[in-house]
Amino acid sequence: MTGNKIRRVSLARLFGYSFGEGAVSITMNGIANFAMLFYTQILGMDAKIAGIALSITVFWDAITDPMMGLVTDHTRSRYGRRLPYVLLGGLALALFFYLLWFLPGRFTDPTAIFWCVLLVNLLVRTALTVFMVPYTALGFEICPEYEDRSRLQGIRYFLNMLVNIVFGGCAWALFFKDSIGVDGERIDGTRIAGNFMTMGSVLAVAVGGLILICVWVTRVYAVDNRNQSREYGNKLEPLLDLVQILTDKLAWFVFGFLSIAMLAMLLTAQMQMFTFVNYMQFSALEKTFVHSGGMVAFALGSLGLSRLVNRFDKKPAAYIGIGLCVFGGLGLFGLFSSGLVAPRAILGGLPLGTILFGLLQACWWGGCGILVPLATSMIADVSEVNKVRTGALKDGSYAAVFSFVMKMTQSVGLFITGYLLDFAGIISGADEQTVEAAQNISVMTFLSGPIVIVFAILVLRKYPVDRAFMESLREAQPDVD
Repeated sequence: MTGNKIRRVSLARLFGYSFGEGAVSITMNGIANFAMLFYTQILGMDAKIAGIALSITVFWDAITDPMMGLVTDHTRSRYGRRLPYVLLGGLALALFFYLLWFLPGRFTDPTAIFWCVLLVNLLVRTALTVFMVPYTALGFEICPEYEDRSRLQGIRYFLNMLVNIVFGGCAWALFFKDSIGVDGERIDGTRIAGNFMTMGSVLAVAVGGLILICVWVTRVYAVDNRNQSREYGNKLEPLLDLVQILTDKLAWFVFGFLSIAMLAMLLTAQMQMFTFVNYMQFSALEKTFVHSGGMVAFALGSLGLSRLVNRFDKKPAAYIGIGLCVFGGLGLFGLFSSGLVAPRAILGGLPLGTILFGLLQACWWGGCGILVPLATSMIADVSEVNKVRTGALKDGSYAAVFSFVMKMTQSVGLFITGYLLDFAGIISGADEQTVEAAQNISVMTFLSGPIVIVFAILVLRKYPVDRAFMESLREAQPDVD
């Protein structure tokens, strides 16, 4: 294979594949953006309890990923080992996401609400596992080349944020418009239960549509493999496959880098919503501007990843992403927490506080937009290294363990977030938070991400895989006609 030039995959097919990531964006970003607000402000759940419930479900999601990786790698069917799961898991994801916003509101008892929230989130996460592991492995197979992997993952996460802009950033204006109470006071749209129901219904339909488009465009990869040798998927026994991946030193460089970056992103993403509402006191239009601006920056970071990798390689691209993140987070802390700029500051009739907040937050999320697809392309490289050295194809298992690590980090992050919200003084169900609580949560939003993400540099320093490493690896292999 090293002697033959592999034709680049068309943009149309890459974007078609990436529509599946759009479905994931709607569901996972929908939960990340609005679930904690829904549970604390509408259902009246204690922030710690809500954080524990979400943490448990993400932990379940994580531990089921390796099992799904083995299932998809060993599947023999008329439609191949990936697409049947992508279709069924994706449609189930749409259904359970709808129930997420509908069922908990049917209960009033706190214990019943907790168990309902836990159960429906478990269903969502199970559907996500069935969809996401084969979907990620399919991406490894679509683009087997070093640079092309960055291209695919960049487009994939660009579309993730593009969809998130429409259904996440614009959700403030689409679904959570402020209203006026009988006393003439403004009611924040996130304190109206019906708005969450409307959002859930519209987004569930969008998820189903994106899944169908993804499956249709990638149907060429639905190749009958029922007569393929069982050894093609894995030569080792399933348990030994996972043990081998978990002891792969190259993989752990990527897993460690990803874990740190994901924890930093999750802490910022969860707490920034409370900063929007309680500290900055944004209107629905300002929330849309700031939130969407961060998503646009993430999308542009993802889209620019391929150029960064082509020019600098993957490790330098990661350093650039981390630098942007730190600059954005510390910039927010320096301006607002120091009192240099007031949240509602106006200059020349322009909302200076909102504009500066939006620009610096865009720096943070632009850096994140580089790091997430970069890590995904790096684990595909590690999977190829393993295939060359062992002769065993384990894309599904590597994708599953990669997803496992990502979700374990999310589980820990959600658990921490619940306690941080409680520590900050956020009171569930309150019409207004105290000034002290609002200030505390803003400081946590600005500093938690930068403090955590700098540790990723320590992991990346000794990661040896680069362009030259992959080229030498391939040149050592015999050509295959």
